[in-house]
Parts: sequence; C-alpha cells; structure tokens
Amino acid sequence: MLKLAVRQTEAWVNRHAARASASHAALRPDLMRYGIISDIHANVEALEVVLKRLKEVDAYICLGDIVGYGPDPDQCVDIVRALPNLKCVVGNHDLACVGNYDINWFNWMAREAIVWTQTRLSPASRGYLLSLPLMEMENSLTLVHGSLPQPMDYVTSEVEARQVFAEMITAVCLIGHTHVAERYARAHGAAHVERRSWAQGGEAKFEQGISYIVNCGSVGQPRDGNPMASYGIYDSAKRELKVKRVAYPVERVREKIETAGLPALLGERLALGR
Repeated sequence: MLKLAVRQTEAWVNRHAARASASHAALRPDLMRYGIISDIHANVEALEVVLKRLKEVDAYICLGDIVGYGPDPDQCVDIVRALPNLKCVVGNHDLACVGNYDINWFNWMAREAIVWTQTRLSPASRGYLLSLPLMEMENSLTLVHGSLPQPMDYVTSEVEARQVFAEMITAVCLIGHTHVAERYARAHGAAHVERRSWAQGGEAKFEQGISYIVNCGSVGQPRDGNPMASYGIYDSAKRELKVKRVAYPVERVREKIETAGLPALLGERLALGR
C-alpha cells in the first residue's frame, strides 16, 4: 500500500513541480521562518490556536497525521492545505483513512476512528491526502512522519535514532509520529546520541559538525504528559529551532468526540496529555 502512495505522490510532484517552484521563487531560503506542525489528528480547536501563534512565519512544514482520532477531519485538511508555502508529508493515519494502510496495525480506538473518518472525508480531502509524499526535503531539512529508512517506524530511543542518523543526508531531520516533543543529537563520527525532552518546550541552535533529529510534538494529541498543543518555529537564518506549547479548549474537543460517537477515551486522554 505504501508503494501505491509513492507512485501517486510521484505523479503529483511531476504535475505540480513548476507551480511549487514559482511559489518559492520570491522567498529567501536562507532568511525564512517556518511554522512546524504535526499530528493534528482532526483537532481543529488545537490547530486554530497554534496557527494564530504562527502568523508571522514565511512558510509551513506539516509532518503528517492531519486526520485520525479527532472529530473534524475535513476541516483540518482544508485548513492545512490552504497554508502558504507549505511542505507536507503523509502520516500513517492519513494513509489509513484513504485506504492505503492496513488498519490492523492500529489499536481498537484508532481503528474505530479511522473507519469513522473514512466515511466523512470529502473527495477533495481524500485527493489531497493521497497526493502527499512519504518524505520531503526543504531548505537542508529532511521531513518524514516517523523514521528513516521506513517512514512509518517510530523513533523512541537512542538506538532507533542511530538508525535514522545512519540514513540522513542532511544535518537535520524533522519527525512526528510519537506525539512526544524531544530532540536527538549526535556529533559527526561519534557513537553517542544525546536525547533531550522538550515536553515543556525547548530550543536548539544547530551547530556545524552535529546532526539532529527533532520532534516538535503533537498539535492535536500530545502524549508527553503535557496536554498543551505542541508546535515548532525554525529560523533558517539563525539555524535555531524552538518548540512551544499553548493551551486550547480541550473540553470542547472532548464533547465533540463523544457527540460524534467516537471512543470516549480519545477525548479523556487529551486532558492528560497521554
């Protein structure tokens, strides 16, 4: 199923390469501020609050899983696809909700939400999710939902981070998937990997001679013990990335989840950040 997604993505890239180049022509890649979002999971309340904090950025990066779990899949896809100067990769829930990923890989709550979402996505939203690539490059950044070389694997330890470092051809790789804000760093030629939690926010200046894997956390369903929406801002001129947290109306989302008939636990965990 992933091969199908790759073929569809290649066709989309070929059709839209000229338009994408034109949209970036007026931008200075060395003087850009990127808003980084990931794992929105159909939580429009969290997404809208985060985007208000990102009004001054020049471009956007989305690391996948726009849909799944939450009650507003179509609205979230519409908002994300309209962002200016956007680079977006596909997540496993995105693929599953358009029939391109085996739902037996998911737990029962996720499966129920995927089946529910499949019946509520508009043709335009389905087409957009089908168009998204598994991996992208942007301004010397590698963008992937989960890991390298397998885009839907997880990075949850120094051992798994080492596997990604071995595959990277850029100094920085941005990932999502785990819903945990953190960063890994390894000096070139070294075996040791340093891991740092950013559950309360954090920042790093990317230094020469060091490779980085950064997870800016989840907009719509954080799982690092902090229920506030998580997002990032990358300044390419300063080579600095900051992860920030912001509160959003969790109870409103919880009520919408229950009204929609989705598993109540999906709403309850939002308040816990777990």
